[in-house]
Amino acid sequence: MDKDEGLSSFAVVRRVRATLGGVRAGHAGSLDPFATGLLPVCVGRATRLVRFVAAGAKRYRARVCFGQATDTDDGTGQPLGAPAAPPESSAILRALPEFLGEIDQVPPRYSAKQVGGRRAYRLARAGRPVQLAPSRVRVDELRLLGYDGKVAELACQVGPGTYIRALARDLGERLGGAAHLAALRRTGVGPFDVSDAARLDELPDRNAVTARLLDPLAALRGIPRLAVSEEEAGLLGHGRPLPYRGAGEPADEGAGPESGAEVRCAVAALDLPAGSGDEDGLALIAVVAAAPDGWRPLVVWNTGGSGGA
Repeated sequence: MDKDEGLSSFAVVRRVRATLGGVRAGHAGSLDPFATGLLPVCVGRATRLVRFVAAGAKRYRARVCFGQATDTDDGTGQPLGAPAAPPESSAILRALPEFLGEIDQVPPRYSAKQVGGRRAYRLARAGRPVQLAPSRVRVDELRLLGYDGKVAELACQVGPGTYIRALARDLGERLGGAAHLAALRRTGVGPFDVSDAARLDELPDRNAVTARLLDPLAALRGIPRLAVSEEEAGLLGHGRPLPYRGAGEPADEGAGPESGAEVRCAVAALDLPAGSGDEDGLALIAVVAAAPDGWRPLVVWNTGGSGGA
């Protein structure tokens, strides 16, 4: 969905549910109400895939207003402190590379992070002190597109859990002044682009929405595929681990992960006759992760066999 300004992510999900007759639905990565742009929505059984879709890199166009900080780190909040002089464009260009790669980022006070079992934004609204620990996040792109002497437009690509509001705040502080996020539009999540999203004015039309629904393999395009035989699909489809040497095309040329290696997800797919499965003739069996004893299913989609759905 291409979310409009002023709506919460859950409000969009409620509208999708209503259009599709109350089907279960969930969004993959929330957007603040003031933000617009791409909001992937998983419906029906596909809600089990939300965490994998949400894990994809996120792309944004952000407008950062220099000279004033706010308590929410965006334009909806109250001003903090005295106004400061905006920086020169040359200073912004020098500072941006410092925010690339893996960085420690303190989330905004008005965020959904938990503090002592309560949401940070609830504590902040109640006037309670909020102390949030830094999180390790990833910034792959932070590029200046334009600057009018006060407001900069940036292209951003970030990993899960990265707050663009916090990037705007920290950029202002790094330049010796202050800043807040004035506007935000999400243009992509993983393999999805906002240009392909349904608009909210299409939601009353059930056929228009169902025509946009994707095969689960299309939703998981960013995850490496693990091709398996029918017998192996049966193992995974019944929730059993698949030994590395038994996999048809395992990652790392058939070797299991080294001790302590990071868990990676893969898509197990089954070759099907022409005309069935996705556009490549494949069907999702399970989403699996590398474990010491083999590929272990995280989510079982099909039970395996030559046409299980």
